[in-house]
Amino acid sequence: MSKYSFRYEKTGLAKYISHLDFVRAINRALRRAHIPVKYSQGFNPHSLLSFGMPLPVGYTSVCEIFEAELERDMDENLIMEKLNSTLPDGIRILEVSKVCPDIKKIRYAKYIIKPEFMPGKDFVKSFLENDTIVIDKKTKSGIKEKDIKKDIREINLCGTFIEMVLSASNTANLKPDVVAAAFKKYGFDLGFCQYERVMFFDENLNKI
Repeated sequence: MSKYSFRYEKTGLAKYISHLDFVRAINRALRRAHIPVKYSQGFNPHSLLSFGMPLPVGYTSVCEIFEAELERDMDENLIMEKLNSTLPDGIRILEVSKVCPDIKKIRYAKYIIKPEFMPGKDFVKSFLENDTIVIDKKTKSGIKEKDIKKDIREINLCGTFIEMVLSASNTANLKPDVVAAAFKKYGFDLGFCQYERVMFFDENLNKI
Protein backbone atom coordinates (compact mmCIF):
# COMPACT_ATOMS: atom_id res chain seq x y z
CA MET A 1 0.00 0.00 0.00
CA SER A 2 1.29 3.46 -0.93
CA LYS A 3 0.06 6.94 -0.12
CA TYR A 4 0.20 9.67 -2.77
CA SER A 5 -0.38 13.40 -2.58
CA PHE A 6 -2.25 15.17 -5.39
CA ARG A 7 -2.04 18.94 -6.00
CA TYR A 8 -4.72 20.23 -8.32
CA GLU A 9 -6.34 23.36 -9.65
CA LYS A 10 -10.02 24.18 -9.86
CA THR A 11 -10.74 26.91 -12.41
CA GLY A 12 -13.35 28.11 -14.90
CA LEU A 13 -16.87 26.75 -14.46
CA ALA A 14 -15.53 24.11 -12.07
CA LYS A 15 -15.56 26.80 -9.36
CA TYR A 16 -19.33 26.21 -9.12
CA ILE A 17 -18.88 22.52 -8.22
CA SER A 18 -19.54 21.95 -4.52
CA HIS A 19 -17.01 20.09 -2.40
CA LEU A 20 -19.27 17.03 -2.14
CA ASP A 21 -19.76 16.90 -5.92
CA PHE A 22 -16.01 17.39 -6.38
CA VAL A 23 -15.28 14.37 -4.14
CA ARG A 24 -17.70 12.32 -6.25
CA ALA A 25 -16.00 13.53 -9.46
CA ILE A 26 -12.57 12.50 -8.13
CA ASN A 27 -13.85 9.05 -7.18
CA ARG A 28 -15.37 8.57 -10.64
CA ALA A 29 -12.19 9.77 -12.33
CA LEU A 30 -10.02 7.40 -10.29
CA ARG A 31 -12.23 4.46 -11.26
CA ARG A 32 -12.27 5.41 -14.95
CA ALA A 33 -8.50 5.88 -14.95
CA HIS A 34 -8.07 2.44 -13.33
CA ILE A 35 -6.05 3.88 -10.46
CA PRO A 36 -5.95 1.10 -7.79
CA VAL A 37 -7.28 3.07 -4.82
CA LYS A 38 -7.44 1.17 -1.55
CA TYR A 39 -10.88 0.82 0.07
CA SER A 40 -11.83 0.56 3.72
CA GLN A 41 -13.07 -2.70 5.18
CA GLY A 42 -16.56 -3.36 6.49
CA PHE A 43 -20.17 -3.35 5.35
CA ASN A 44 -19.94 -0.04 3.45
CA PRO A 45 -16.39 0.26 2.06
CA HIS A 46 -15.22 3.65 0.79
CA SER A 47 -12.11 4.85 -1.00
CA LEU A 48 -9.29 5.97 1.28
CA LEU A 49 -9.08 9.61 0.27
CA SER A 50 -8.49 12.64 2.47
CA PHE A 51 -8.94 16.25 1.42
CA GLY A 52 -7.62 19.59 2.59
CA MET A 53 -9.76 22.57 3.53
CA PRO A 54 -12.88 22.59 1.26
CA LEU A 55 -12.87 25.36 -1.33
CA PRO A 56 -15.93 27.63 -1.14
CA VAL A 57 -18.27 27.49 -4.14
CA GLY A 58 -17.46 30.32 -6.55
CA TYR A 59 -13.75 30.37 -5.68
CA THR A 60 -10.97 29.22 -8.00
CA SER A 61 -7.72 27.68 -6.76
CA VAL A 62 -4.30 26.59 -7.97
CA CYS A 63 -3.11 24.93 -4.74
CA GLU A 64 -5.67 22.35 -3.59
CA ILE A 65 -4.50 19.05 -2.09
CA PHE A 66 -5.91 15.59 -1.55
CA GLU A 67 -4.30 12.29 -0.60
CA ALA A 68 -5.07 8.76 -1.74
CA GLU A 69 -3.90 5.35 -0.58
CA LEU A 70 -3.23 2.96 -3.47
CA GLU A 71 -3.03 -0.80 -3.46
CA ARG A 72 0.33 -0.74 -5.25
CA ASP A 73 3.05 1.63 -6.39
CA MET A 74 2.58 3.50 -9.66
CA ASP A 75 4.66 6.03 -11.55
CA GLU A 76 3.61 9.52 -10.46
CA ASN A 77 3.59 10.95 -14.00
CA LEU A 78 1.49 8.03 -15.24
CA ILE A 79 -1.05 8.57 -12.46
CA MET A 80 -1.30 12.27 -13.34
CA GLU A 81 -1.66 11.57 -17.07
CA LYS A 82 -4.34 8.91 -16.62
CA LEU A 83 -6.30 10.94 -14.08
CA ASN A 84 -6.23 14.19 -16.07
CA SER A 85 -7.62 12.33 -19.08
CA THR A 86 -10.79 11.50 -17.11
CA LEU A 87 -11.39 14.66 -15.06
CA PRO A 88 -14.01 17.27 -16.06
CA ASP A 89 -13.01 20.64 -17.52
CA GLY A 90 -11.61 23.04 -14.96
CA ILE A 91 -10.16 20.35 -12.67
CA ARG A 92 -6.56 19.43 -13.42
CA ILE A 93 -3.91 17.56 -11.46
CA LEU A 94 -0.74 19.65 -11.26
CA GLU A 95 1.50 17.28 -9.32
CA VAL A 96 1.48 13.74 -7.92
CA SER A 97 4.02 12.84 -5.25
CA LYS A 98 4.79 10.09 -2.76
CA VAL A 99 6.15 12.81 -0.46
CA CYS A 100 2.90 13.82 1.22
CA PRO A 101 2.57 17.19 2.94
CA ASP A 102 0.85 17.04 6.32
CA ILE A 103 -2.46 18.70 5.46
CA LYS A 104 -3.40 18.57 9.15
CA LYS A 105 -0.75 21.25 9.74
CA ILE A 106 -2.49 23.79 7.49
CA ARG A 107 -3.21 26.94 9.50
CA TYR A 108 -3.32 29.72 6.89
CA ALA A 109 -4.18 30.21 3.24
CA LYS A 110 -3.20 32.96 0.83
CA TYR A 111 -5.93 34.36 -1.43
CA ILE A 112 -5.85 36.65 -4.44
CA ILE A 113 -8.85 38.99 -4.60
CA LYS A 114 -9.62 40.89 -7.78
CA PRO A 115 -12.12 43.59 -6.77
CA GLU A 116 -14.23 45.93 -8.84
CA PHE A 117 -12.84 48.84 -6.82
CA MET A 118 -9.37 48.90 -5.22
CA PRO A 119 -9.01 50.42 -1.74
CA GLY A 120 -6.19 52.80 -0.90
CA LYS A 121 -3.25 52.01 1.36
CA ASP A 122 -4.54 54.45 4.00
CA PHE A 123 -7.85 52.60 4.29
CA VAL A 124 -6.18 49.19 4.62
CA LYS A 125 -3.73 50.54 7.19
CA SER A 126 -6.51 52.05 9.32
CA PHE A 127 -8.62 48.91 8.90
CA LEU A 128 -5.84 46.69 10.26
CA GLU A 129 -5.08 49.11 13.10
CA ASN A 130 -8.52 48.55 14.64
CA ASP A 131 -8.33 46.75 17.97
CA THR A 132 -11.26 44.62 16.86
CA ILE A 133 -12.86 43.95 13.47
CA VAL A 134 -16.42 42.89 14.23
CA ILE A 135 -18.80 41.31 11.71
CA ASP A 136 -22.33 39.92 11.97
CA LYS A 137 -22.35 36.14 11.68
CA LYS A 138 -25.43 34.00 11.10
CA THR A 139 -25.77 31.12 13.55
CA LYS A 140 -28.52 28.62 14.34
CA SER A 141 -29.60 30.83 17.23
CA GLY A 142 -29.61 34.05 15.19
CA ILE A 143 -27.19 36.83 14.30
CA LYS A 144 -24.13 37.13 16.51
CA GLU A 145 -21.14 39.46 16.44
CA LYS A 146 -17.70 37.96 15.82
CA ASP A 147 -14.27 39.56 15.98
CA ILE A 148 -12.20 38.40 12.97
CA LYS A 149 -9.09 40.50 13.71
CA LYS A 150 -7.02 37.55 15.02
CA ASP A 151 -7.75 35.51 11.87
CA ILE A 152 -6.25 38.12 9.52
CA ARG A 153 -2.50 37.51 9.16
CA GLU A 154 -1.75 39.82 6.22
CA ILE A 155 -3.48 42.10 3.74
CA ASN A 156 -1.36 43.54 0.93
CA LEU A 157 -2.27 45.71 -2.06
CA CYS A 158 -0.60 44.50 -5.26
CA GLY A 159 -1.52 46.71 -8.21
CA THR A 160 -4.91 45.55 -9.45
CA PHE A 161 -5.45 42.82 -6.83
CA ILE A 162 -5.32 42.24 -3.09
CA GLU A 163 -3.41 39.48 -1.30
CA MET A 164 -4.84 38.17 1.96
CA VAL A 165 -3.33 35.57 4.29
CA LEU A 166 -6.13 34.30 6.53
CA SER A 167 -6.76 31.52 9.02
CA ALA A 168 -7.61 28.22 7.32
CA SER A 169 -8.01 25.28 9.69
CA ASN A 170 -10.69 23.18 11.33
CA THR A 171 -10.70 25.50 14.34
CA ALA A 172 -10.44 28.87 12.55
CA ASN A 173 -11.37 29.43 8.93
CA LEU A 174 -11.83 32.98 7.61
CA LYS A 175 -12.89 33.48 4.00
CA PRO A 176 -11.87 36.58 2.06
CA ASP A 177 -15.45 37.40 1.10
CA VAL A 178 -16.10 37.87 4.84
CA VAL A 179 -13.16 40.29 4.98
CA ALA A 180 -14.61 42.08 1.93
CA ALA A 181 -17.91 42.44 3.82
CA ALA A 182 -15.95 43.85 6.77
CA PHE A 183 -14.26 46.32 4.42
CA LYS A 184 -17.71 47.53 3.41
CA LYS A 185 -18.87 47.80 7.02
CA TYR A 186 -15.79 49.83 7.92
CA GLY A 187 -16.12 52.23 5.01
CA PHE A 188 -15.00 50.80 1.65
CA ASP A 189 -17.05 48.70 -0.79
CA LEU A 190 -14.89 46.51 -3.04
CA GLY A 191 -17.85 45.84 -5.33
CA PHE A 192 -17.85 42.59 -7.30
CA CYS A 193 -14.86 40.39 -6.40
CA GLN A 194 -13.20 37.29 -7.82
CA TYR A 195 -11.50 35.02 -5.28
CA GLU A 196 -8.65 32.56 -5.82
CA ARG A 197 -6.76 30.47 -3.28
CA VAL A 198 -3.10 30.22 -4.20
CA MET A 199 -1.13 28.77 -1.26
CA PHE A 200 -1.34 26.97 2.10
CA PHE A 201 0.91 27.59 5.11
CA ASP A 202 1.61 26.06 8.51
CA GLU A 203 1.53 28.11 11.73
CA ASN A 204 4.98 29.56 10.98
CA LEU A 205 3.99 30.56 7.43
CA ASN A 206 6.02 27.75 5.86
CA LYS A 207 4.47 26.66 2.56
CA ILE A 208 2.63 23.34 2.62
